[in-house]
Amino acid sequence: MRRTIITLLAVAAMSNPLSACAARPESSNTAAASGTAEPTARGTPTPSTTQPSTAPSTKPSPKPSSTTPSDDGGCTDTQTWDTAEKTAAPYSTDALYLARVGRHACYDRLVLDVNGATDVGYAVRYVPVVTVDGSGKPLPVAGKAALQVVVHAPPLGLDDSGHQPGRLFANTGDYLYTADQLAQWRSLRAVRFAGFFEGQSTLAVGVREKLPFRVSSRLDSANQVRHLVIDIAHTP
Repeated sequence: MRRTIITLLAVAAMSNPLSACAARPESSNTAAASGTAEPTARGTPTPSTTQPSTAPSTKPSPKPSSTTPSDDGGCTDTQTWDTAEKTAAPYSTDALYLARVGRHACYDRLVLDVNGATDVGYAVRYVPVVTVDGSGKPLPVAGKAALQVVVHAPPLGLDDSGHQPGRLFANTGDYLYTADQLAQWRSLRAVRFAGFFEGQSTLAVGVREKLPFRVSSRLDSANQVRHLVIDIAHTP
């Protein structure tokens, strides 16, 4: 009888085959970060319509993007630049609302965006130290040279466009880009806001040394935004 029971149990077990266990592959993140030569933004996001946002971002500046610079021997454009002061006369009542930086093969770039199509004047020159508009207080920046960038437009929050008080482009002395963020850059070292006085905004731009630069004003006709572009060469 005992032998009969064992035989029946064995037959029952064979009638239920084992289920197969499929192996689950480990998940992996295959997305790779890609570099871009486009400047990154500090402050209000770039407008998608003709009316950019009036509120500057409260988040820290994103880490500036970069590309691998090419051999400076091929930088024929920058060889015609110099270190002399660059100026243009027009004044605008539109608001300076955004600062961006970007690395290119032969130069580092600072872009200042003004919310309007009106041409914007400027005065950009090397100085021993940039001073705060109005008070004259020194505002040092990292680097062996300092560019004083005067934009002939008021900053966001102090313009006449009806923005609410307190929504400022930046407070005097604020870093738009810190020395840590630009530590590995060829030309730029830091960017600070040096205040607003009598219709113009001033920035202090730290540079590795006294390097040639160029300045231009460009219109983004699709968004009716004026870009003030400052390019600083990688080599003298």
